[in-house]
Amino acid sequence: MKRESFIIAIGAALIVTGFLYAIAILYPNLALPDSLIAIFSISFIVVFTLYYLRVGQRLKNIKDLIVNEPHTDNLSLKQLENKVRQLLHDRQEELEKIEKLERHRREFLGNVSHEMKTPLFHMQGYISTLADNEGYDKELFDRYLERTERSIERLIRILEDLDTISQLESREITAEIEPFDIVELSKEVLESEELNAEKKNIKFDMQHEQEKMMVMGDRFRIRQVLLNLVVNSIRYGKKDGETRIKIKSAGENVMIEVADNGIGISSEHLPRLFERFYRVDKSRSREQGGTGLGLSIVKHILEAHHQAIHVTSTEGAGSVFTFNMKKANGNGHAHSNGHAQQHHA
Repeated sequence: MKRESFIIAIGAALIVTGFLYAIAILYPNLALPDSLIAIFSISFIVVFTLYYLRVGQRLKNIKDLIVNEPHTDNLSLKQLENKVRQLLHDRQEELEKIEKLERHRREFLGNVSHEMKTPLFHMQGYISTLADNEGYDKELFDRYLERTERSIERLIRILEDLDTISQLESREITAEIEPFDIVELSKEVLESEELNAEKKNIKFDMQHEQEKMMVMGDRFRIRQVLLNLVVNSIRYGKKDGETRIKIKSAGENVMIEVADNGIGISSEHLPRLFERFYRVDKSRSREQGGTGLGLSIVKHILEAHHQAIHVTSTEGAGSVFTFNMKKANGNGHAHSNGHAQQHHA
């Protein structure tokens, strides 16, 4: 490329020099000195060579972008143009993804700050009121102390959930994969939330094909999944509503479905539903006592089991959350690989 550039520059300089000499002959009154013509010609060679080298380097950079692509040896100009357009399009998509991640990062930091400040400010307000109260009012004292305790508990829950997500994302938690009865575990979760359901007169319904259905997984972590889904169904359920757990066989898997007939979720919120601190209705969620991290924890636990959580919802009619677990065979092993194992969550 350098040799070609220099030859082209010399040729162009000779043409320009000849042109200048022709002007000097045709118009002697201009009195162009030979030194000026020589200096101009040399400068032209240098400038033209540098410019051509720059263009050549750009072309080389484009070539480097596609050199590893298959079938680029005999590309026509049109094909090369399309390839470059595609590469530029791909780079633009990458930039948009980076911008999206950065936007979500800023939102996350803002949400963390807000979620932590809310209970702290409440605690500060309650304690300041008690400190400024000159007389001892036992009823006021007990009421504000109880509210302060609730704010502390909320702060602890947020920190615990953040710690759980951090450990799941960094794979610090090892999922103990073992056979367990998913029907028994589901009944256990429903029983633990009966009192909360009674406050809104929400009925529980269990549907399962067999009395005992063995799956492979971390029982403690899957209990967290079911508990979060059931708690959400109660929290956002309607008064006199229903929460249903349905368990059925699906080939080598067992499908678990947690459904309710509550307020539902509009379609615009579904893609971001499992993000940390994402709330469909921020004020309502905080009133209900949620940390905004439950569904994110659900997603990470199931990903550690190489499974996914799916949701369908109709606003005003309720939501259905579905996930699969690998069946355990008679020896207590997963059907898919024939051996029990540990997964890093």
